[in-house]
Amino acid sequence: MLTNINKYFLNNLVSNEKSSFFLQKIAAGDHSVFKELFMEYFPKVKCFITHLIKDEVIAEELSQDVFVKVWEHREKLAQIQLLGSYIYKIAKNITLDHIARKSKEKLFVDGYQPDAAYTIEGDLYARETELLIQLTVNIMPPQRKKVYEMSRTQGLNNDEIAEQLALSKKTVENHLNLALKEIRKTIQLIALFF
Repeated sequence: MLTNINKYFLNNLVSNEKSSFFLQKIAAGDHSVFKELFMEYFPKVKCFITHLIKDEVIAEELSQDVFVKVWEHREKLAQIQLLGSYIYKIAKNITLDHIARKSKEKLFVDGYQPDAAYTIEGDLYARETELLIQLTVNIMPPQRKKVYEMSRTQGLNNDEIAEQLALSKKTVENHLNLALKEIRKTIQLIALFF
């Protein structure tokens, strides 16, 4: 009996053949196949970006930018082996660029100068996942973020957090459950591309 995860990866193996077809045709400039690619991947990309930036309108614009970039660099597609991974990487980079740009704008408006430029090196899945989880934590409501960080970073238990924040233990548990739910959703969205 296949688990849902195994079914997903089995389906992705079948979709890799389709991916190869897409890549060859699009690299040759086939607009109709590019349209099929767009129709198949756009909802996944938009969902992924919306989850990270929490703005559906901007997420739609950034998602369109992803496919503009795919089309602009279509001649490189023949060298790509995993289409989903390639699109995920572009979506992630465009989203991180957007977040960095907004962060710099906020720093500028607030009168602060950034201490250091943050760069992302390598294509390691674990590092990307860690970064996206941190982004997810950073966009959580302040109280949820604080409870999550006290639990995970400071290692406090629920009773200690409740006491320090003057909350009920049940409220702390609810915040942690919601935080973990958001993080699981981020990880599931990443899995859509692999």
